[in-house]
Amino acid sequence: MLRQRDTISTLSAMTRRENGGKMRDLRGLVLAVALLLAALPWSAAEATSCNGGYYPSVKIGGEVTTAKTYTLTDLQAMTTSKLNVAFFSGSAGMQTYSFIGVPLLDLLNEAGIVTNSNQKNDILRKSLVVTSSDCYQVVVAMAELLPTFSGQQVMVAFADGDGTLLPSNQGMARLVVPQDKQGGRYASNIVSIMVRSPGPGPQTK
Repeated sequence: MLRQRDTISTLSAMTRRENGGKMRDLRGLVLAVALLLAALPWSAAEATSCNGGYYPSVKIGGEVTTAKTYTLTDLQAMTTSKLNVAFFSGSAGMQTYSFIGVPLLDLLNEAGIVTNSNQKNDILRKSLVVTSSDCYQVVVAMAELLPTFSGQQVMVAFADGDGTLLPSNQGMARLVVPQDKQGGRYASNIVSIMVRSPGPGPQTK
C-alpha cells in the first residue's frame, strides 16, 4: 500500500508540473500576441474590428517623421480645394460628383515622408495603403501624387461641392482619385493612410 500511495503521489506531482508548464507556455503565447498587436502601425481596434460605419478621424502614419491624426475640424482649418469628378460605379454606370477636401499630398507633407538616402529614388518606391472602417483597402502609389510624375490631385474629401458635409454612410472623410475611370479607389469612411515601402532594394522577386 505504501508503494501504491508513493506512485500516486509521484504521478500527481508530475501532472502538476505538466499543467504548470502548459500554463507558462500559454502565458508566453498571450504575451507574444500582445507585443505583436502593440507593434502594429495602427491600433488593434482599427486592424481587427472591421465593423464599418462612421469614423471621426483619419490617421497618417507608417514611414513618416510624425504620425498625424486629423478630425473634421482639422481638415476644415486647412487649405482646401474643389474637384469635379466622373467615374463608373458598377450597375449605376457613370456617376458625377463634386467634392471639397484637402489634397492628400499636403497631409503627407505635414507628416513628413521618411526616405532612405542610400536608396536611389526611394520616394518612388513608396505606396499609400488606405484603410476604411470596414477594412476595405486600396493602394495609391506615391508617384501618382508627385507633381514631377503623374501629379494627380488625390484628395481627402469631407464635403460635397456646395460645402455640405458628407453623409454618414460615407464617413467623416473619403478618398477621391479624380483620374480613375472606375470608382473602386473612392474609399469611404477612411480610418488610416499608411506610407509603406516594398523592402530593401534591389528587389529580386
